[in-house]
Amino acid sequence: MSEDLGSIRAACRADLPSRIRAALEDYLRFVADDPPADAKGFAAWQAAAKAALAHIEMLVKLARWAETGIDTADDEASSLDRLLAQARDALEGLDGDEP
Repeated sequence: MSEDLGSIRAACRADLPSRIRAALEDYLRFVADDPPADAKGFAAWQAAAKAALAHIEMLVKLARWAETGIDTADDEASSLDRLLAQARDALEGLDGDEP
């Protein structure tokens, strides 16, 4: 199984940068045009733009996984844990008299 993942990671490392660039170029072309003036058209335009950004974000996460072998969700969770620990430390350091 790890051999399969290794070849998948290698293929992703080779292929994803060009796909991310293409997706970004398509997104920039799309948002360069003025959105529709009517509310329904604008909502559809905005939803399409958000979907394109979500697609790009997933490609970038996949590329990070291909480079590092680390699941970005695990990395984000550990970053959140560190942030919460720092916040707790800061709160403990506050004087009890201050709000």
